[in-house]
Parts: sequence; structure tokens; C-alpha cells
Amino acid sequence: MKILGAQIAAARELLRITQLELAEATGVSDRTIRDFETGKSEPSQATREKVRAELERRGIEFTNGDGAGVRIHYAKAAEFARLSAQDGDDRNS
Repeated sequence: MKILGAQIAAARELLRITQLELAEATGVSDRTIRDFETGKSEPSQATREKVRAELERRGIEFTNGDGAGVRIHYAKAAEFARLSAQDGDDRNS
């Protein structure tokens, strides 16, 4: 399934993360994220897959039924948040 820049923007909003946070988590530039979301450019397949995988890891589900969409799987998102907090605690020890 091909994801659209608008879906990425919507997914970030659901997760309440910035373009910079997504860029850092995926190892791509924030400009790449911004340009993809606004339709200025189409990133490579590898970049789209990195972004998609990171958002799905955080609980996002992409849909393309009657139209392109995005939703959040709350249990998966909560698990990601719990593990992230635990990782942060481990690093601060």
C-alpha cells in the first residue's frame, strides 16, 4: 500500500510528535518529512518504508479502503510509550 504525505502528517498529529522527532527516529532529514507531507517531493521507497515502519511501531495503522486514511491502535501506542519510558529509565540509571 502506498502511503501519502497527508497520511504521515495525520499520523504525526495522532501521535503528537513533530516532524523533527519523526525525522530523528527514522534517520531522515526533517526537510524530507516536511517536503513529503506538503507534496513538494516524493521520497524514495526506502525512506517511505522507514517512516511507515516507525509510525506503525508507535501504533499507527494506515488504511486505503474508500480513501487514504490513518488511525491509531491505542494499545500498541501505549505499549510503545511504556517501552520508551522504560528505555529512558534504563539509560538514566
